Amino acid sequence: MKITKVSSDELELQEGRTQGMVVGIALVIAGVLAGIYLHNRYAVWIAAGLAVIGVAVILLSSSITVSASKTSGLIRYQKKRLIGARDSTFAISDVFRIETRKQWQMNNTPNDQNQPVQQPVLVAQSVIVFKDGRELALDHQKTSSTTSVGSAVLMSGQGAETAMAAQVAKFLAVPFAEIAPPNMGIGINIIEN
Repeated sequence: MKITKVSSDELELQEGRTQGMVVGIALVIAGVLAGIYLHNRYAVWIAAGLAVIGVAVILLSSSITVSASKTSGLIRYQKKRLIGARDSTFAISDVFRIETRKQWQMNNTPNDQNQPVQQPVLVAQSVIVFKDGRELALDHQKTSSTTSVGSAVLMSGQGAETAMAAQVAKFLAVPFAEIAPPNMGIGINIIEN
């Protein structure tokens, strides 16, 4: 998510679907090339599978645009896909706080012997929490990058997302909360404006 426009009265955030489109197109091209150049009995299935996955990625990729205006007192939320869109409007006065939620998820990654090994991956997502309990995603779920050095795991990746969410909270004049798993050492950080 990037802040594309900011002034004393307006704030606009956008998160595009270009990555999903690029990956989808690459999978479709890989499927076509596999169908042309691979000459064995499984080539047709591999090509068809890659092409179908590529088309699905293209159709399901989405972009989010959030616009807030202090003058009108409204937040406009747009989520666009190739096959549908969602356009909603909310009152700024109904916002309770902005949260960045971090949690561990287990992912299978291959080791040196190409065997799947479960490795914890930190994921984060920023949301707008309303006074009535509704929630609205500010961005798509992000995965941190990890590097293993011996038994230590070094992580990075969500600092910019947390800073962006804090800036949105400051603009809306609501509290910001960073909620993290207990073993990260930061717990819940709430910043009042």
